Amino acid sequence: MQGDPGQTGILPLGLRATSAAAIAATVASCANGAQLAVTRLIVQQHDPLAIALLRCAIAAVCLAPLLRKSQCPPARDCATILALGGVVAGLCPWLMTIAMQYTTASRGALVICSSPLLTLTFAAMLGQERCTLRRVAGCCCALIGVAVGLSGQLGAGPPVTLNRGDAVVLLTTMLLALFNVCAARMLARYPAHTIAPIACLGGFAVLFAFTLAQGAARGIPLLTVKDWLAVLFCGAIGGAGVLLLWSWAIERASASRIAIFVTAGPVAAAAAGVILLAEAVSPQLAAGTGLILAGIYLVYQAEPFAESQA
Repeated sequence: MQGDPGQTGILPLGLRATSAAAIAATVASCANGAQLAVTRLIVQQHDPLAIALLRCAIAAVCLAPLLRKSQCPPARDCATILALGGVVAGLCPWLMTIAMQYTTASRGALVICSSPLLTLTFAAMLGQERCTLRRVAGCCCALIGVAVGLSGQLGAGPPVTLNRGDAVVLLTTMLLALFNVCAARMLARYPAHTIAPIACLGGFAVLFAFTLAQGAARGIPLLTVKDWLAVLFCGAIGGAGVLLLWSWAIERASASRIAIFVTAGPVAAAAAGVILLAEAVSPQLAAGTGLILAGIYLVYQAEPFAESQA
């Protein structure tokens, strides 16, 4: 790279791309947090597998038009993307719907926020990224920030002991972290608008097979209008929107730098309560937000130019 980007009055293209990726990842994280809460409401009365299938089907319908503008990858890469989709768009949403039967949305969100540390660990183990002290400190800082910001909700729930819902969320988070790392390889070859629809089809195939095997579709006619509206939100926004935005962000920045934005979702939901419901700004929320912002800065701003040249 010639010249110093800081000497010009125009933001360098690389920085503009990573800034856009940060915004996309933040929006995706907030949308995912919202659909997590909505999912918890639905699965109390309906089969989690049926809900996961409908969610994925709606997401696939929303993303399918993008395939017309995309060139289909070779068979081997297409199979890899379908397999990744089977995990992130099929298995993981199903596991989350199961988990929400046994744990709260706030506790689930806290466990999910271990994703940055897990992503960084897997990326370092596979030799894709460097595990630096600054990045580890940033991940830990953001995770502590989520715990502090949600301390009110966590304290109001069941006793803080690991239950099976929390364990399922942890398993899901590990799978999501592996997806972040493995998807980065495919996103280096193909754009997000090609990968997201194919991945969603892979997820639908997995869920459809499980639904047929367990006869879970029998409960679908029992859904009310209110339930359908909730499922539509989870599929269109929490499914298609989150997958596309998250993939688009990873396409433009490293997996661990994007994963840190998972921590923005839970506190953003609490902040929305302050704005929309006129709730008081608690000291815990203010402190947690500060810690999360500090953690995001430490991870996302860690040697960006070194990474772009690697």
